[in-house]
Amino acid sequence: MTARRLLPGLLAAVFLSGCASAPPRFADAPAITRIDDTADMPEPAEHEFYRLSHHLDNFGPRQMRLRLDPVPAGPARDVNRLGDVPSSSWWEDRGVLSPERIAQGPGGDDPGPEAFRPWKITGMKSGGRNPGFVIEDARGVRYICKLDKAGTPVVATAAGAVAARLFWGLGYHAPDDRIVFVAPDEIVISDDAKDTSPTGEKVPLRWETVQAMLDRYAARDAAGRYRLLTSRFLPGRPVGGWSYRGTRNDDPNDTIPHQDRRSLRALRVFGAWLNHVDLKVDNSLDLYTEENGRRFLRHYLVDFDGCLGGYKAARHEPRIGFAYDVDLKEVVTGLPTFGFLVRPYEDLPRGKSPLVGGFGSEGYDPAKWKANYLNDILFACRPADAYWAGRRMTRLGPEHVRAAVTAARYGDPAADAILAQVLMERWEKTVDWALRQVTPVESLDRIAPEAGGFRVDATDALVDAHRPSDLRYRIEVRDEDGKIVKESTDPGAPGIDVPASAAEGRGYLVVRWTAETGDGGALPRTDAHYLRAADGDWKLVGVLRDGE
Repeated sequence: MTARRLLPGLLAAVFLSGCASAPPRFADAPAITRIDDTADMPEPAEHEFYRLSHHLDNFGPRQMRLRLDPVPAGPARDVNRLGDVPSSSWWEDRGVLSPERIAQGPGGDDPGPEAFRPWKITGMKSGGRNPGFVIEDARGVRYICKLDKAGTPVVATAAGAVAARLFWGLGYHAPDDRIVFVAPDEIVISDDAKDTSPTGEKVPLRWETVQAMLDRYAARDAAGRYRLLTSRFLPGRPVGGWSYRGTRNDDPNDTIPHQDRRSLRALRVFGAWLNHVDLKVDNSLDLYTEENGRRFLRHYLVDFDGCLGGYKAARHEPRIGFAYDVDLKEVVTGLPTFGFLVRPYEDLPRGKSPLVGGFGSEGYDPAKWKANYLNDILFACRPADAYWAGRRMTRLGPEHVRAAVTAARYGDPAADAILAQVLMERWEKTVDWALRQVTPVESLDRIAPEAGGFRVDATDALVDAHRPSDLRYRIEVRDEDGKIVKESTDPGAPGIDVPASAAEGRGYLVVRWTAETGDGGALPRTDAHYLRAADGDWKLVGVLRDGE
C-alpha cells in the first residue's frame, strides 16, 4: 500500500480511539509499504556545511545537551502498523538481494569508467579533506576520483567500495562507488580544467600537479596502473547535506524530524557494524531530482571511505570507534588512575593485513560503539529501532559479505578472506545485540484456525538468523480492554494457541510476548494485535514493540 504524503506519524493514522487505560486498537487496513514523498516542489537553495561550527557544537554544547536531556526520544514516526519502514525518498526496501546483486552495488550492470577510456580530467575535487579530481569517461559520464591516504595505500579506497555496497544493500540511497585501475597515458586534462594556486587564484591545471598527487597517494598495480576510487555523479543538482535534527524548511515533503526516523536511527546499528565513524552532514547529500515530471529531493549517504578501517588509515588512533573525537566522558575519566583504568581500545592486536588496516572485531562491542561525533539520530536510537536494524542485517549473510568484499579488488585472496572474516565477526556481535533489544518474536502473521480459536506459529528472530538463543517466552492474551483472558503457564517456545474460550465472542485480541533471558532478566515486550475478519478468520493488524 502506498501513502500519498508522509504523515507526522504513520502509526497515528491506524489507531482507533480508545480509553486511556485500554491498549491502542488498530483499524483494519493494509500496512503502508511506500510513502509518496515526491510531490513537485520549487528548487531549493544549497545548504552550506560549516565544518568549524559543526565541530565546536559537537565538542561541547551538543554533548551536554544530549547527555543531560532527561527526556528520552519518542517512538519512531516513519513506521507502519507492523513496525516496518516504508520505502521513500530516504530509504528503499530492496527485498532479499542476491550476492551477485550486492557485488554490483548501486551501479547495477553498468560497466563503469574502466570500459570507456581515455578519461578527461575536468577539474579538482572540491570539499572534504581527501585529494582527488573530477573526470569524464569516453562516453561523457562524470565521476569524482578519490585517492588513498599517504602511507596507507588501498585501505580507504577499498573501504569506500565495500561499505557503499553494504549500505546500499541495507536500503540507503548511495552512489556508484567502485575501484578502478587506469594507466597514466589513459588520462588527459581538459583545456579548461582549473587548479587553485597557494594564493587562492584559479590557474590552469597541469599534468605535473596531477601526477605528483597520484604518485603520492595512489597505489599502483604490477602493470603500473593507478588505483582509484571513482564515485559516479548522482542525478540531479546537489543542494547540501541533510541535518541530523529537525527537518529541511525548504522541502515541503520533509515532514518528520530526522531524529525521529527509524531509517536514520538505524544508522546507530549499521554504523557500528561497518565502523562508519565519520557520520556528519557533509557525508550526506540532498539531490534535487526530476522523475515522472515531478521535481523533489532524494536523500543520500555518500563518502564511505572512512568506514571499516578507512578513518584509522588517516588518523592511526586506536580509540576510533570507541570514543568521540572530543569525548567529555573520557576527559573526566582521563584523570590519573594509577593504572587501574584500562580503556577497551588499549592493547588491541594489530591488523592481520596491511591492506585491511586497523579494522577488526577484537574489543568491538556494538552497545558501546561510538562515532567520531555525537549526533541526534544516533543518540535517539531506541530498542525497537535497533531491533529493526538487526532484522535488516539478517538479510545479508556470509555470501553477501564475501560478494561485497570482491569490490575491494585487493588482488590478494588472503586479504579478501580477512576482511570478510572481520565483517562477519562484527555482524554476529551486532545482530546478537540488536535482536535482544526487544522480545524478538517474528512470523506473527503465521496464523492457523484451530478449534474455534487460532494458533500463531511465532518464531524466535535469533533462531531464524541461526544465532544462539537462550530465551524463554511468557505469553499473555488480552482483550481489547487490556484484560488477560489467557496466559502461558509453561514458558518456552514463542508459538501460542489461542483457545476458543479466549476468542469466542471477541473480535479483537492482543497477544503479548515477553522474553526471559537465561540470567533471569526480561526483554521489553512485543504486542501483536489480531482482528476477527468478516469471514471469521483472524488476521494480524498491528505490531508494537518496546512499549511504543
